[in-house]
Amino acid sequence: MIDLEIQVQSEPVTRKFRIRKEVSELLDLYVKAAQEKSKGADESLVLEAILRNHFKRDKGFKAWMQSRDVQGQAGP
Repeated sequence: MIDLEIQVQSEPVTRKFRIRKEVSELLDLYVKAAQEKSKGADESLVLEAILRNHFKRDKGFKAWMQSRDVQGQAGP
């Protein structure tokens, strides 16, 4: 079973982007696997969970965010 925690919290925003076919096909498979674990999972929730997981683990991104906070540039 996949290691992904699906969370439904605030109102989502719509983003538009393009990804390569190979990545899209892998995302489709990942969504199917997530749906076996969490019946309410959809493509958006799965992508959000993947991104949250990545942000949490990315040490370089965390360091960058902390340096922004120190410089008084907090926020997205």
